[in-house]
Amino acid sequence: MLKDNLLKKSCSCGGGMTIHMHTLIYSAKVKITGVPVYTCGECSRYEPLPSIKRDLGMLIKELGGSSDKRQVSFAERNEWANVLKETFAGFTTVELSHLEEAINSAIQGRIDLLLDIYQFASASVDREWMEETAIRLSQLTQSSPERAK
Repeated sequence: MLKDNLLKKSCSCGGGMTIHMHTLIYSAKVKITGVPVYTCGECSRYEPLPSIKRDLGMLIKELGGSSDKRQVSFAERNEWANVLKETFAGFTTVELSHLEEAINSAIQGRIDLLLDIYQFASASVDREWMEETAIRLSQLTQSSPERAK
């Protein structure tokens, strides 16, 4: 499902970027935790994964000019970020090929779970639940290899 080298990519400076979970600060007041980003080891540049940019933008728009100091978990709002956060948290070795396999397995497991939930929601004729589950599924299925990088 995922492209090889999802965990690494090249930076515009020529350095290598690796994926990890990051906390973003929005408007110097809101901490957005659990955001998967690529970070360059050479120039320290970072960028969110392309597959989560739309949802991250929607969250920032939702936060708007909020003056409240608070913390928001992006991983609770985005399936792709949630799968990566859970996989990274349960992973202790630094071997990237094993991590890639763990991510593939976690994504397939989450898709299977969401399909089961969708089937149950459909049998229950719960349109709202079906729509919510379809959105969550689309967050993972739109994270195909081409979109993930």
